[in-house]
Amino acid sequence: MSLSFISERTFDVNGLTFTAKEWGSPGYTPVIALHGWLDNASSFDLMLPYLSDMHVIALDCAGHGGSSFRSADSGYNIWQDIAEVVGVADHMGWDQFALLGHSRGAIISTLIAGAFPSRITHAALIDGYLPGVADAKGTAIQIAKSVYEAKRFGAASPSFFPDFERAVQARVNGFIPLTEAAATVLAQRGVRQHEKGFYWHTDQRLKAASQIKLTRAHIEDFFTSIVAPVMLVQAQDSGFKPDAQQNETFSWIANFRLLKMPGSHHLHMEEQAEQVAVQVQNFILPE
Repeated sequence: MSLSFISERTFDVNGLTFTAKEWGSPGYTPVIALHGWLDNASSFDLMLPYLSDMHVIALDCAGHGGSSFRSADSGYNIWQDIAEVVGVADHMGWDQFALLGHSRGAIISTLIAGAFPSRITHAALIDGYLPGVADAKGTAIQIAKSVYEAKRFGAASPSFFPDFERAVQARVNGFIPLTEAAATVLAQRGVRQHEKGFYWHTDQRLKAASQIKLTRAHIEDFFTSIVAPVMLVQAQDSGFKPDAQQNETFSWIANFRLLKMPGSHHLHMEEQAEQVAVQVQNFILPE
């Protein structure tokens, strides 16, 4: 049965409220879908209808979409999402589930798969899987940078645009370019109207440096703990291609496959959406 949108959902986890889009039907293979940095749960709207026999919760991660912003004494370190995603799974009553992640969401997925290997059945990753590898010797500088940037971005206002279309164009022409159709899908969920104009409703602190970055040893421990099969769909025209050091980490995952596909970083939202969905379908539910 092809997936259809069911309804909006909310989950209260660790003092935060998370919004999500529910797709498919209860009783089918459970999947939690995690979007990329500064995107939202609508990131998967174009590919999910090509999937079948799954029950998907596409989550707005903290600070994105309709989900809560974290408190002033917190931050957006990549590992903080682990407990929140697992908390959503607990609310759903899912002891085991698959992960579908894009970019930042793909990175979070690998960390969850390593931290909770008995709960993750599959991890399907789209153009992202590895956090930036840090040198422990830079920890003091990293902490200082995070304190400075948290203060800077915490006091920052979002950019305001005179109309919805200008807000869409800001994403089309942004740091990671998007097609207008893809940007519009994200904007329909992520853009809000204020007396000053239209703006993207994301926590500005998402742009701040992490407090602590994971070292090579940290990442190796996460990846060697993964028991679920992992598939990475790598966009050939993406600016986020793994370097030699990152390619080495592929061997740390016991059951890993790499699939290169034409397209840009958001290929799952563009003309390759069906192709990506076919690969994800065959990976999670092989015939």
